[in-house]
Amino acid sequence: MKKLLFCGMILSERRDMMKLKKEAVIAASICDSNVKLGVKGTFDLVQDYLTEMMGDLGIDGVSLRKKYGCVWIFTRNRIEIDREFVWKERYTAESFISSAKGAKMTVDTILKDEQGNTCVYSRIEMCALDLSTQKIRRIRDVGITSDTHVEAPEREISFSRLKHEGLSEIDTVLVKSGDIDFVQHTNNVSYIRFIMNTYTVKELRERPVKAIEVRYAGQTHEGDTLSIRKAEQDGKELFDVALGDTVAVECEIVRS
Repeated sequence: MKKLLFCGMILSERRDMMKLKKEAVIAASICDSNVKLGVKGTFDLVQDYLTEMMGDLGIDGVSLRKKYGCVWIFTRNRIEIDREFVWKERYTAESFISSAKGAKMTVDTILKDEQGNTCVYSRIEMCALDLSTQKIRRIRDVGITSDTHVEAPEREISFSRLKHEGLSEIDTVLVKSGDIDFVQHTNNVSYIRFIMNTYTVKELRERPVKAIEVRYAGQTHEGDTLSIRKAEQDGKELFDVALGDTVAVECEIVRS
């Protein structure tokens, strides 16, 4: 175990086999107007810890591009929020591969409070896209071998079959330079910001998000004007983000 200095506090970091485990505090930059860890901030943390864990294994997106001419693309992400963290609260983050088979891999990321209670649980499904052929590669061909450690998940997470119809446009957004990732596509977290900005502060304060699931179906780029569409069904708020008639992202949100 090694010690880290973070935001003026001594924190610890440990890697057990292929599992990332770190202690940190909730920073102001990821809090919302209620001084709590916001939904976009949660996605930021999950993506950061996943990327760091995969970087330790040499299978992060930058390494994959150099070694195999591929990049990871997220296909689905489900986050369940059991309790909202508050500013300056200490927490422990764990990130690990929870399944790896065929063309798909899942990574679970868990944020726990000081008592060890799970407050946030995320599962991301991803696959490797060959940049030359634009085809999906088998994960065994991009550094995921039979020796790759797969950790048993702490929670059963099932992805929904997202198929939205009858949504109405509620907003439009222009993709700008700050939304673009290193492969020149709109960053996954930017889509979350687009969607969450359709809520008012009052709506999120009175009924915070308890679960959010996203399916990434396509790619958009700098300069694209996207349509944000919404409907409500069976206690869920359904969204999609579309470029013209092509849906790039589908999302379902459950609030308290």
